[in-house]
Amino acid sequence: MVGHRWGGPSRRAGVLVVAGLQVVDPVTAWRQAAPWLTEDEIVAVADALAGRWSPYADAREVPISALVSAVECSERTRGTSALRRALPLVRADVESPKETELRLLLGRAGLPEPEVNVRTYDDDHLYLGKPDLRWPLVKACAEYEGDEHRTDARRYRSDISRRERFADAGWRMARVTEDDLHGAASERMIARFRRLLDC
Repeated sequence: MVGHRWGGPSRRAGVLVVAGLQVVDPVTAWRQAAPWLTEDEIVAVADALAGRWSPYADAREVPISALVSAVECSERTRGTSALRRALPLVRADVESPKETELRLLLGRAGLPEPEVNVRTYDDDHLYLGKPDLRWPLVKACAEYEGDEHRTDARRYRSDISRRERFADAGWRMARVTEDDLHGAASERMIARFRRLLDC
């Protein structure tokens, strides 16, 4: 825990009680934490705030416009430049920090912007699934698979079934793990995506 005094516009900061502790609202916490976060971490937290998966109601489905307003209120405070650089990279509907990390890595490599967690159907309007990232024009998608995809038997079987549904419908699916996001493995993964997307 790092204590600090906030020199920003405190009148806009809401105070919540979480687990018996008084804390600032999630958007203010994101704004205040910016000086200590990397750009990717700032984006990942913002993606989480704009997403639907947080167990805390105040920390989910925050409109991106509210994040923009929070940054506009951060004039002359530390971290504002980093927040401004990160905002264009924020996306709603992201469901995990690793999805953000993968999306940013592919974007920095110059690959086309994917759609995020879009329900996908075949030509007969049968539901295939909701891939983490997809490029519908070339019928390609990507799934980040953490350890829970391997250790949870039901999820493991569901993942296989879903991949087969996508393959039967003519989609190509790339599966990505933690090892693919770093070092030489990330370069090989990016090359694989270039072939997948034919770019």
